[in-house]
Amino acid sequence: MSDYLIDLAKWPFWLTLAVAIVFIAPRTRNQHRSWTYALLNLGFITLLVGWRLGACVLAGGVVAWLLARFVRSSPRPGIWVALAMGITLAVFVIHKRPDWFTILDTRQINPLLRLVGYSYIALRLIELYRAMYEQRYDAPELAATINYLIPFQMVAAGPIQSYDDFVMQPGEPRPLNAEAAMSGAQRIAHGVFKKFVLAFAIKKLFLTDFTIHGSYWILEAQMFFIWLYLDFSAYSDIAVGIGKLIGVHTPENFNRPYFARNMIAFWERWHISLSLWIRRNLFFPVQIALLRRTDGKKPLLCASIGFVVAFLLCGMWHGIAWNFFVWGAMHASGLVIVNYYRVFLTKRLGSKGVKAYLANPYIKAAAMALTFEWVAISHLTFFYRF
Repeated sequence: MSDYLIDLAKWPFWLTLAVAIVFIAPRTRNQHRSWTYALLNLGFITLLVGWRLGACVLAGGVVAWLLARFVRSSPRPGIWVALAMGITLAVFVIHKRPDWFTILDTRQINPLLRLVGYSYIALRLIELYRAMYEQRYDAPELAATINYLIPFQMVAAGPIQSYDDFVMQPGEPRPLNAEAAMSGAQRIAHGVFKKFVLAFAIKKLFLTDFTIHGSYWILEAQMFFIWLYLDFSAYSDIAVGIGKLIGVHTPENFNRPYFARNMIAFWERWHISLSLWIRRNLFFPVQIALLRRTDGKKPLLCASIGFVVAFLLCGMWHGIAWNFFVWGAMHASGLVIVNYYRVFLTKRLGSKGVKAYLANPYIKAAAMALTFEWVAISHLTFFYRF
């Protein structure tokens, strides 16, 4: 039921954390801090996959670094960014649909791509190449490229740190004090409890991968959504806690998504780093391009098309299959409906009426329940092929 393969119950992850605390946390003013962190990240991958495949990961990092430098420094960056994006997307397709490439032997490379979370690496690569193409920053050093693409605490399931956020974080973080250490440790403990106690109990007691037919699927749909949040957000809690301990900024990924009253609010609370990535790299570019073509006369339609394009592609990011396309279509339609409904309410009730409407506790509770059910039902598509 989860796409990430790194087992937090095994020792490599926690050994890497211990080494990071010993060798990285104290290095607030050491010029070798970046390389120490890079070696730690590569070492973690090597512990999981062995030195041969670990060397493949290093080679991939070198290729990404070189491409980023070529995009940034070439007088014809369009050629290099097209090549870089093409390689990134080609590997992504191989990762998601190895059955389309039977002529290639992907028996080793595809498990590696899954293990290192290439779905997340691909999004970071796009951020990196776009930043270089737009010449917002100088080309990164090799160590910085590795640290951005495969940070060990964010490999399993994100969050997806933006390249802007990565560049702007201080090169010399504040020294670890007792308050920060306690905060980080508490966050890690919170994540461990959610994953190994709460999520584990729900999985064992209620989840069957929807193999039980009949009315039970209604209950399982609710419990799967709750399990997914607990399991997924647990990884994010652990990642954020580790970031606090070693002085590496790790973005928040969840903000009480069950309290969202509509789909727009839901995506402001759920998998926040992915939502922001979609907004930066898909929704806004499509919306702005359409607004320019229509002279800004049809903003609602432009936004709706932006939602559809962005979330159909988001569905394809989860998996290149019809069931994920349907998942994306469900979320896109929910966002479009909410957008049009907001306009309808404003025209019908006026600004004061809308405020009263939004403040009504019964309407709010009904809206939250409807949003919960829409998202819960959308997850059923993960288990069916069309």
